[in-house]
Formats: sequence, structure tokens, C-alpha cells
Amino acid sequence: MFEKIPFPLDFKLHLFNVTNPEEVMRGGKPHVNDIGPLYFEEWKEKYDTVDNAEEDTLTFTLRNTWIFRPDLSVLTGEEIVTLPHPLMMGALLMVQRDREAMMPLVTKGINIIFEPLESAFLKVRIMDLLFDGIYIDCSSNDFAVKALCSGLDSEGAVSPHNETHYKFSFFGMRNHTDAGRWVVYRGVKNIRDLGRVISFNDETEMDIWDGDECNQYIGTDSTIFPPFLTKQDRLWAWSPEVCRSLGAHYVHKSKYAGLPMSFFELDFGDLKNEPHNHCFCRDPPDNCPPRGTMDLSPCLGGPIIGSKPHFYGADPKLVEAVDGLAPNKEKHDVYIHFELFTGSPVSAAKRLQFSMDLGPIHNHNLFGQLPEVVLPMFWAEEGASLNKTWTNQLKYQLFLGLKFNATVKWLTIIIGTVGAIGSAYMHFRKDAKTTDVTAVTEATPPASSPSSDNQTVVNVALGKNLPPVIDGLDKPPKFTSADAQHERY
Repeated sequence: MFEKIPFPLDFKLHLFNVTNPEEVMRGGKPHVNDIGPLYFEEWKEKYDTVDNAEEDTLTFTLRNTWIFRPDLSVLTGEEIVTLPHPLMMGALLMVQRDREAMMPLVTKGINIIFEPLESAFLKVRIMDLLFDGIYIDCSSNDFAVKALCSGLDSEGAVSPHNETHYKFSFFGMRNHTDAGRWVVYRGVKNIRDLGRVISFNDETEMDIWDGDECNQYIGTDSTIFPPFLTKQDRLWAWSPEVCRSLGAHYVHKSKYAGLPMSFFELDFGDLKNEPHNHCFCRDPPDNCPPRGTMDLSPCLGGPIIGSKPHFYGADPKLVEAVDGLAPNKEKHDVYIHFELFTGSPVSAAKRLQFSMDLGPIHNHNLFGQLPEVVLPMFWAEEGASLNKTWTNQLKYQLFLGLKFNATVKWLTIIIGTVGAIGSAYMHFRKDAKTTDVTAVTEATPPASSPSSDNQTVVNVALGKNLPPVIDGLDKPPKFTSADAQHERY
């Protein structure tokens, strides 16, 4: 396994700008614009690796690093966007849903920290939201503020900036930092186990979902897959970002750079109608996320819904509830061009949208009229496509060899089959060749012959007659004058 992926992944971010926040505050239908992308290089590095030959495992720490590429981006990162306040609204909605008794304390802390409190929406510079960070003032000595800031810190929602302030961003806290300690199989003893996750941060299973089946690590870390897969196999990968495993299924044959491939797609399914996945629901089967979505609140600690961008493949009601969305298969689907024999992904796009499960805050003068809607905030696309350097290696080192072997195999089969048929034909033809023999018959002597009682003639059909054999006589018979007379006339 690579200690560092030898090329960066493409990482693109699209943000949704809410164009009518005041109307939404009064319960109106939201309207959004999909703006972007911002282009980043994403490097995945595996370091501090430990091989265990006896257990056939590899232990490593994963580090993700994002590098902004303004030369390739549509946006500069200086633009101002409007979206639901992820920290403030996230805290209020989660406490109202799960710990309603704490609402007065949290509401008081929110009012102090975000004073003046005027809207449920945040207008912010894009790079501040994504990486640079938004300052959270926790300098007040009020107990509500201290309790709220302490809770946000313990949940990992914010990072300390100094003694009185914290910072919040979507990716800044995770950029160029450890992304967990992994233990995976090397696949030496069993190639089908290559890359399969055994444990993460010393835990052999999660403790997040309400069910053992949903808490299992299934698949790899998505950077490597085992070879010799079939069309019936799923490409499983476990993602710590969403705290669950996702499996892509085979759709059809495909081609990439002239090479034969298999095309796989990812479907989030319909949890309500999938009993084996009910452990991903809050209260199954009635309280399950809509079709084509995932409830990420147990994983992320906020009212976040995961889906494909623009709710592609999800419940149509989600698209109808928000103006400005346009689901498109080519732009928003999750796919992978995969080579089954070697286990090589040659082109893939992993796309995931993060939306806020927005709703009214009860008994709150400012937030009491918010509509119940799943409102998109941003979506990320992580992808890679092998260039000619890598595809040529597959083509000349693998596929040409496979074609040569296949050609030799079929030529051997054809020549061997033809030879066997020819040999069998010659063998049976030789055995079928016969000599025609006429059956031996006893000649009937003439009635007028005086020696007819004692003379027998044997004819054998070999092209000529044998001399007569006369029973009981050593000499040929003598002709009498009567016989001569008879022969003459």
C-alpha cells in the first residue's frame, strides 16, 4: 500500500447561496443558487505505518491535506454567501429535538454570544466559512455562555483560538491534521481481505447507531480495493466523515482510455423500506430519513442530512420544497469505473451534499416561523481520473499480457479440438475399411453326368476357380466312348 497516494485527488466545493432569507424567516419557500466550484488538491498520506506479518495487518495514521487552487476555481473565495447559521441553528435544533429541558439555558447563551441576534442566516466570506474560521466570542462570564461554549468544544464543533475565543469552519479544523489511526488487512494471506478495515482509533466497531449491524466497519478506506471481484460483489468503503459504510453496485460494462471496465454506482436507498437498515433511523419505520438521504446527526452532532447533490435520486418532495435545484445524473451522481481483475479504480466521483434539517424553534420570537425544510448548504466532490501514465501501465503491463494469454489459450483450444476431431475421424475410417467376400456354395452337378454322385466342385470368389477335388480317387477319371460321344454332341 502507498504511504502517500502518488497523485492528488480532485476536490471541489459548491456552496448554496440563499437569495431570500427574509422571506424564509417568515415561513416562505427558500430559493438557492448553486455557486462554485472552488477547486482544491487533496492529498491523502498514510504515515507511522506498522506491518504485522503474523496478523497480516497494516497500521497507519491517515492525514488529509487540502490545497486551494484559485487558478482552477470559478470563485476566488472572497465572495459573500448566505446560508443557515450552521453553529447557532445547529445547536438550537439539536437541543430542541433531544434535550428540550435545556432550551432556556442554550437560548440565553445563544442570545449573548451572537448579539445582536437578527436572523437564522449567516452572511459570511466563503474562505472564512470553509477554512479560515469564524470567531465565536466566549468571553462572557455568564454560566449559560460558559456551558454552551464548553459543550461545543467537547463535541468538536469548534477549536480554541485563545482563552476567550473559539473558531468554527467546515474544513479548517481537519486540514493537514490526523484523520484517525487505522488497522487494515494487508491481504497477503487472503487477497480478498486486502485493505479491509479492522479497527479505527482502537475501536473494532462504532458506538453511534442503534444496532450492531450498522456499527460494523464494512469494506476498505476507499483508497484501495481487493482484486478478483465479480459483478455480484459491491465496492464497500467505510467513511469516518459519515460514520458508516457505503457500497456501490455494478451497473454495466464501460470503457476508459480504451480499456474495458465495469461501471458501478452508489444508491443511498430507502431506509424506511429496508428493515436491515432501520438502525440508521431515529424511530423506525415511521421516523426514517427520506428516500435517498442519510441522517448524519448522530455522527456530526448537528441536524445534518446527507444526500447526493441537488437531492439527485432522492424523494422528489425534497426538490419541490426548494427553488433553484436541478438534479442531473452526469453532474450529481456517484460512480466509479472499476477494473475487477486488478481491483483498480481508474475514474471515480464521490459526491455528497450536506443540508440542514431546518424547522421552527418553539416559543422563540425570531425563529418561530421558520419552515420545516431540508435546506442545502454545500456539496463536495472528491474524484480522480488516471492519466495516460497510469492507464498505459495498465494497458501494456496487464491488458496486453491478458490478451496474449487469452489468444494463446483459444488457439490451443481450437488447434487441440481440430486435431482431436481429425484423429478420431482417421481412426474410425481405418476400422470401417472391409473386404467383400462371396459366401461359399456347393455346386450342383449335371443330371446326365455318370460321375455326378462322386464329383464335387468348390468355387471360391477370389477371381478364379480352384481345381476340382474328386472324392475317393487318386487319379483323374477316364472318359468312355459314351462320354465322348455325349460331349461331342
